Amino acid sequence: MMREMIKSKHFKWILWSAILLLSGSFLGMTTIKQADYNGKYNAMLVGLLIVFLTGIIYCFLNIKQRIIGMIFYFCIFLFLISRIFVPAIQGREWWWSYSIWANKVAIYCIAYSIISIAAGMLIFEILQNIKFKKKKAAKIKRKSINIKTLQIVVRLILGVCMLCFFACEAEKLLFMRGRAYEEYFASFRTSLPFLITFPAGCMRYFLCIHLALKPSKKESTIWLILLVVSAMPMLRIGLRNMFVLNCIFAFIYYFLRDKYGKMQEKKWIGKKEKLLIVCAIPAFIFFMGAYNYIREGKMVQVSGVNLIVDFAYKQGTTYDTVLQGYTYQGELPWHGNRSYTFGGLKDSLAMDTLGRRIFKNETLGTGNSLRMALDSNSSAHAISYVVLQENYIRGEGRGTSYLIENYLDGHYTGVICFSIFLGIICAFVVWGFEKHWIVSTISLSITTSLFFVPRAESFSFLTFIISYKFWLCILGGYIAYKIFEIGITKVPLFQKYYKRLTNIS
Repeated sequence: MMREMIKSKHFKWILWSAILLLSGSFLGMTTIKQADYNGKYNAMLVGLLIVFLTGIIYCFLNIKQRIIGMIFYFCIFLFLISRIFVPAIQGREWWWSYSIWANKVAIYCIAYSIISIAAGMLIFEILQNIKFKKKKAAKIKRKSINIKTLQIVVRLILGVCMLCFFACEAEKLLFMRGRAYEEYFASFRTSLPFLITFPAGCMRYFLCIHLALKPSKKESTIWLILLVVSAMPMLRIGLRNMFVLNCIFAFIYYFLRDKYGKMQEKKWIGKKEKLLIVCAIPAFIFFMGAYNYIREGKMVQVSGVNLIVDFAYKQGTTYDTVLQGYTYQGELPWHGNRSYTFGGLKDSLAMDTLGRRIFKNETLGTGNSLRMALDSNSSAHAISYVVLQENYIRGEGRGTSYLIENYLDGHYTGVICFSIFLGIICAFVVWGFEKHWIVSTISLSITTSLFFVPRAESFSFLTFIISYKFWLCILGGYIAYKIFEIGITKVPLFQKYYKRLTNIS
């Protein structure tokens, strides 16, 4: 069995990938360490770029399996590396920002993370290759569900949730009339009833469930367009994160459906889709660059290539957050058994509706406040409060990054260990998409926020796993399916309507 595994084409690709990763990482880290020793900081950046390009090439060697990792690397470049890359090519001495030592720590953290993410993907692929070659034991027969019927039920629930979600977004737009976007974080509180806010909060989960059931390309496209449109109100307010993440999610879904598509199906990414992507990417970058000025009510005074450079530099502000977290680590509100890496999970578990009732905790509220800054486990609020002080209370924020959280909790070891875990997650998403619909739902739910982790809390992409809402959606959808299957589908009067609904999928 081992001999067959070694001779397999897939294993050879893994071997070549490992060789590339080791050689590129060695060259990049050697360059960084040598430049650090000689005080040549632009050379340190060159070493970091070698590591980054190694990661990109590593993903490109097996793009169908490593697409999630490749996009994550581009997000690392945009949110972290661009902040020092842009001034470097402009001839500016970027290393004087905060302190030279803080910049060194940031560069080492980014480099170790890139290498470790690739290592995590490699570990997952090796384990999968070994498992694939093993002789499978006799399969246990399981009672299957009727996917068409489940699609009908989830589709109906999703429609209701989508309407409620748009109602909630409309309330935000009405609130923000005549206000600056910072006021949204400081002042907005919903006044809509639970019967609207709860289904709205479940919209994304039911969308992932429905897409995990593999509806037709036409229907999937409609739901994905609605998802992108659902982020427009927040984009109008001034927050573009969700809009960008929804666009990436739509692309990932198309890519995965194209990868796992059956021979008789039409290609999900054909010539038209490729042309659309090629045209949309530069237009998207130009719009995002211009939006920096539009949301502040300023005229766009930068054009062409300079607009792209300006966009990349301003998006890289998370690099400054890493420097600030390192510089002010002694002033952060450490207390008890606080862990910034696991902060999002701990707060979600203890402070959501169910957690407050079980643990008798008081709510920390929403938005920027002293309670969020001092009593929560959120590094985003803690760093923003320490750095911005009164401006934080007014609604401004610095955000956070998994890198500074991992470093504060475990130094470079923390960064390496968590990044390996991230790499495993990147590989898991692609593998899990084609599995049982619940596993596929989890994979899709991860991709809704995974790519924002370079400028967000470490486990922000996994907090849904411990959310009662997520599992309530899974359980509720299945119960509704059983009621629908046992009741309506057995009534002769509704048989013709049932057939029409199944034809939609």
